[in-house]
Amino acid sequence: MPSPDSRSLPFVSALARTSQRQWRGSLMALSLASACLSGVAGCAGGGASADTTVREFADAIRDDRPRVAYALLSEDYRQRVPFEDFERYLRDHPEEARDVAALLSRIDGDPEVSATVRYADGQELTLVQEDGRWRISGNPANLYDQSTPRAAVRSFVRAMERRRYDIVLRFVPNASREGMDEERLRESFEGEGREEIERLLASLRANLDNPIEEVGDRATMSYGEGAAVQLILEEGLWKVEDPD
Repeated sequence: MPSPDSRSLPFVSALARTSQRQWRGSLMALSLASACLSGVAGCAGGGASADTTVREFADAIRDDRPRVAYALLSEDYRQRVPFEDFERYLRDHPEEARDVAALLSRIDGDPEVSATVRYADGQELTLVQEDGRWRISGNPANLYDQSTPRAAVRSFVRAMERRRYDIVLRFVPNASREGMDEERLRESFEGEGREEIERLLASLRANLDNPIEEVGDRATMSYGEGAAVQLILEEGLWKVEDPD
């Protein structure tokens, strides 16, 4: 990605990336847990509660019953991931599978019922059920939300696509802010380098739902051909440390 000054890059990665093998293992384990948890409401048929379905999934994984576990996953996940791939992962990554089973066996408190609505611009709105009524979670009026890593990635893409460089400045980590202003960002991201920017943004937009690994004040989302966007939490806001 082009930059206005080699000594003051707007998005500089200060972390050594996790090895590909470790990343793939962690990503698959997180994806497996996420697939179950996100699909609970859709596949907890027969009057089964959400926490009961999660425990049944954990038991099936622990007892080496992949077919039973797979049947508890959402239809969306099963359409994207065939049973053979799911079974192969469990077989090839037994340690991660055991970790997921142990994690899902420990449910804290009552399960929260939620729903996700996708609206214009590819964005999503999350609703939670409170006292028998659906209520909007968060503030949808905040078009450039930075409260979570995923919200920050979505907002960053939106700001870049709309060429709102005054907003893009909000996503620049403090360590890279020196000398940065709206005009310098505009000069950096327009002109000859715009095609590269468009390709990066298109790839990011196509992978906005990818799993995000969050550790402390750092977060990483893998996307495209081996690329990864790195984020850092500063003063309660997630910022883009390195988009590629």
